[in-house]
Amino acid sequence: MSEREKDTQPTAVPTEGEVTPNTSESVPEAPITQPVDEPTKVQASYTPVESNASSKSKTGTYVVAAIIIIATLLAVLFMLEKAGRSSTGIFDSYLASQETNATVAVVNGEEITSKDLSTSVQQFNQAAVAQGIDTTDAQVVADIEKQALDVLINTALLKQSAAEQGIVVTDEQTAERLETIQAEIGGPEVLEARIAELGLSRADLQDDIKEEILIQTLLDGIFAEANIEVTEEEVQEVYVSAGGAEAGLPPIEEVRGEIENQVRGSKEQEVVDTYLTTLKADAD
Repeated sequence: MSEREKDTQPTAVPTEGEVTPNTSESVPEAPITQPVDEPTKVQASYTPVESNASSKSKTGTYVVAAIIIIATLLAVLFMLEKAGRSSTGIFDSYLASQETNATVAVVNGEEITSKDLSTSVQQFNQAAVAQGIDTTDAQVVADIEKQALDVLINTALLKQSAAEQGIVVTDEQTAERLETIQAEIGGPEVLEARIAELGLSRADLQDDIKEEILIQTLLDGIFAEANIEVTEEEVQEVYVSAGGAEAGLPPIEEVRGEIENQVRGSKEQEVVDTYLTTLKADAD
């Protein structure tokens, strides 16, 4: 797995609402005016063939020279704006598009872009805020960015592994899961609002749901192979370490299910971590 930067600049392709650089706007032509008091005179004249050809040659030379100068100026402006040393606004939309599509990681040939990372960071921020965490703290910001990128990389690895194993998610599965999410979140209006908050479309959500089902199907198979079990000793250990009845906890029988889920979840995470370590070792 490697992080790569592309050396060549892609040709800017304008998207909806985007303004591409226009040399004619950057270097406007002066209007041609005629004196008002005197009409333009047209006189017949003879121009030798040699002289005419020489004139055309010189004109062509001037045009080429002007194009080279303009191209050079634009290139210099582009480099200055990219480095933050100039702000003409000519390349704003192009630079913004470049930044959005910049590659932050490559997983077995699959690129993860700045836009992907930005969306993942936003989701982590919302979860952190819900937990009462200060998302303006520098360390928290750094941790969120790292975790957001890790999740994107791990997701790519698991998706690729699922595809290699021939796991397929149907449209019916996706629609069923979407209905469940919609009901759990509070209805279609609430769901649409959350989608808008994340800057996603409904199609993006459906793609995310397919990924979720795909990965969960893969993990279910991995967990089954691991034959994860929770013992009575483990349940007792968790209950006692939490303080038990002396700490005011409900009787162990009332919280047994929660404790078993907690222990099973920890063991499943260990299995996933081990599996991902193997995938990363084999990744390009």
